[in-house]
Amino acid sequence: MKRNLLLLMTLLSVFAKGQITITHSDFQSAFAVGVVYESYSTPWDRTDYEVFVGEPSSSPQVWDMTGIPVEYTAVSYSVQPSNAPFIGDFPTSNLVLYEKYWFGPDDTLYTWNYKELLNDRILLHGESDETSVAWTYDPPVVQSVMPMTLGTNWISQKDSTYYMPGIYTIDENEITVDAFGTLKISSGEFACLRMRVDQRTIAHTPVGVDTMRTRSYNFYTRDMIEVNIMSIYEEQFDLTTILTSGVKLSGKQGSLGIPPVKPPVVSLISSIYPNPAADGAEVAFTLKQSARVLIRLTDLSGREVAVICNGVRSAGEHKVVVDVSDIPEGIYFYRIEANGRVETRKLVICR
Repeated sequence: MKRNLLLLMTLLSVFAKGQITITHSDFQSAFAVGVVYESYSTPWDRTDYEVFVGEPSSSPQVWDMTGIPVEYTAVSYSVQPSNAPFIGDFPTSNLVLYEKYWFGPDDTLYTWNYKELLNDRILLHGESDETSVAWTYDPPVVQSVMPMTLGTNWISQKDSTYYMPGIYTIDENEITVDAFGTLKISSGEFACLRMRVDQRTIAHTPVGVDTMRTRSYNFYTRDMIEVNIMSIYEEQFDLTTILTSGVKLSGKQGSLGIPPVKPPVVSLISSIYPNPAADGAEVAFTLKQSARVLIRLTDLSGREVAVICNGVRSAGEHKVVVDVSDIPEGIYFYRIEANGRVETRKLVICR
């Protein structure tokens, strides 16, 4: 009897710890002006890691992220909207998140996310860098709804893009809070919710309709510690443990228990010119010894856009030119792999 009572008390404790509701006041506190967040991501070497993501459930689960290697990548904090460079383009934005990403020696990316915190939701209106507006969302993207608890569901974004008569795509993101439990990271254990994000792209052409589905997961605590599992494809949808190379961990400064280790000061890539680029760009890199070199161009989500170089190169200085004339405007990343090292630099395409 005592053993059964102890088991019941343990289960109730886990349930109480895991089942939470994230409210408007939680978001207000998290995004107060001056609150600093740090972000860490898995290395950019495309190594796949096994990650337990669990399953939809009304029973508590435990997500242990302590064994996933991550590197310090970004710092962010809320700023006064009036101090943001393009607030005039987003006049209803009352929440602006400034983010600084580090990609290599003397290579950083500064962005401003223009949001609107309402009583029942957070809207994303757009994003800019230092010089221009990168994206505008009309209608705005619903990033979160409040209160958020097990069973919460909403459509984040539904857009149509028309290329020519009879050829268009429809993009839709549906978010469901479908599980709860305990998130384990280096600094401790936290009650959290699991958000499943289902992305659908429906392509309409004269020869038929094709649908591509991807899925990502976000784990949130009330203190806004977040783990993001980047997009997976349908073959992994039904798995409780997946393989992924993309995991991002973020939280208030000092809350994650990870010291912000600075990247190496010696750079493989010496220059990218011109940057921003309109039609083509040249990347220069230096090898201390002969090595197989792989250079990819990826978008912001990590999806490969082009392979620029894949072969053995001798020691010394090298230059590779990439044609970007057919690539849409936006922010992209060069990622070079050589001699066991991986380095990333940003490329802005602007016409």
